[in-house]
Amino acid sequence: MDLKAYFKRVNMADPGPPSLSALRELHRHHVFSVPAENLDIHSGEKIILETSWIYEKIVVRNRGGLCYESNGLFLWVLEELGYKPKVLSARVRNKICGLYGPKFDHMVMVVELEGRKWLCDVGFGEGIIYPIPLEDGWEEEQENGVFRLRVERETWYLERKDGDLWRSLFKFTLEECMFEDFKEMCEYHQTSPSSIFFCKSLCSLQFLGGRLTYMGHRLITTEFIRGGGCVKTTRDLAEDEIPDLLRDRFGIVLKKKLIPKDEDIIPPN
Repeated sequence: MDLKAYFKRVNMADPGPPSLSALRELHRHHVFSVPAENLDIHSGEKIILETSWIYEKIVVRNRGGLCYESNGLFLWVLEELGYKPKVLSARVRNKICGLYGPKFDHMVMVVELEGRKWLCDVGFGEGIIYPIPLEDGWEEEQENGVFRLRVERETWYLERKDGDLWRSLFKFTLEECMFEDFKEMCEYHQTSPSSIFFCKSLCSLQFLGGRLTYMGHRLITTEFIRGGGCVKTTRDLAEDEIPDLLRDRFGIVLKKKLIPKDEDIIPPN
């Protein structure tokens, strides 16, 4: 595995020794270059949580991945560059039923720099572009929306502003985990009808001021509004359009035929 190849993949030069400015640039370039996608699940491939396998997929084959894959690769990059990231387990809030997923539902990281702890997450489709400081009540407008952190007892919540309201994206604690701890939930997301990744074929990539998302037989363009909120436009896709769309808009060419899927998610018990 080669850091130079990773830098080329995310369209940036070597950022140099650990610093907050370097971490911000790494985070931003990764988010704008590596899609959040689950296309393996819907094209007969298996997702494997091994760093060398993830590197081959994302860096060599120009793919994206689930949060475990994208954040797993970012974890390796940070460690190689001399940062000391800590892996944390997060639980994503289900938009349909309002419930949070189980432990190890989502992977995030914390990096300590310049006397503060910074939340890093390059694997959440509508998440942050830059690391944000782990401070209760911290509110920040980034290029793709307004975010805040709040804490209740020992549980932290990352929230996103939608108009005048705040919507919780996920919650987490500061209990440190290992990358290997997420293998069981990675299998769950590949097989469970309660997981969006099993129920819907999707690929989403941030761009400056918005996000482009393929889902099932739809292409969704999201444009963000300053101060919170967004405007979405949707275009229906014929099945034979999808491979060219993935290649031209996301840079993805699959090894096997994709079976588009957009089924309702069954709420967990």
